Amino acid sequence: MEGTWINFRLRTDKTELQRVIRSIESIIFTLDGTHVKSKKVKLDGIFPYYKYVIIDLEGDPPKLFGLIISNILYQLIVTNEKYSDQLYTAMWKILHVLLEYYVFTFSNHETRFLKKILPFKLKLCEEKNLLKALKIINVQERDFEGLVPALYSMGEHVYNDPLLRDSKKVEFHFKQGNYYLILEHNKSCLLSTLKIVQKRYLKLNLI
Repeated sequence: MEGTWINFRLRTDKTELQRVIRSIESIIFTLDGTHVKSKKVKLDGIFPYYKYVIIDLEGDPPKLFGLIISNILYQLIVTNEKYSDQLYTAMWKILHVLLEYYVFTFSNHETRFLKKILPFKLKLCEEKNLLKALKIINVQERDFEGLVPALYSMGEHVYNDPLLRDSKKVEFHFKQGNYYLILEHNKSCLLSTLKIVQKRYLKLNLI
C-alpha cells in the first residue's frame, strides 16, 4: 500500500548506530569542559534504528550546538566566545561522522552556517567540499513556519520553552550567563523538531 514502504537508505542496525554514537561521544569527551560545556539526556520512547539526526543551533554566530540521535540528546555550549573554535571544531568532527545520515533542522540557519560559514571559521576552506555530501533537510513546510503552529497543525502539544520561542533572547541570556535558559530553549526546539520529523516529514517523504 502507498505510504507503507520503508526507504531502506534510512535503515541501519543497532551495532552501526551504537558505533556512530560512540564516535560522537568520543569527540564530545575530548573537550576540556572549561569553556565548552556538554550535556547528555536520554529520551523516553521507542526509536527505530534509522539513520537520521536532529540538529539545532542557538545564536548568531552559534554558541550552542544541539543534536538528537536515536534516544540521546546532546548539547554543547561555549561559555566564552573567545573559545568558539573549540565548539566549531567539535561540530566539524561530528558532522563528518554523520555524512551517511539525514540531518533534519527546522530552519535554513543551520544549513547556511554548517555548509558555508563553518569551514571559513575554522580556516578549512579547502575541505568544505567534504560536507557537500551532508544531507541537511529543513522540515519547515514553508518559509518562516513556526514550531508552535507546526505542532498545533498536527494536534501535538507544545514543549515548555523559557524563552517563549523567541530566539532573539539567546544573545541577551548568553551575555548574562543564563546558560540554563538557553539549554532549555534548545531542548524544546530539538524535541519539537523531532516530533515534526517523526509525525509529519518521514510519513510524507521517506516512509
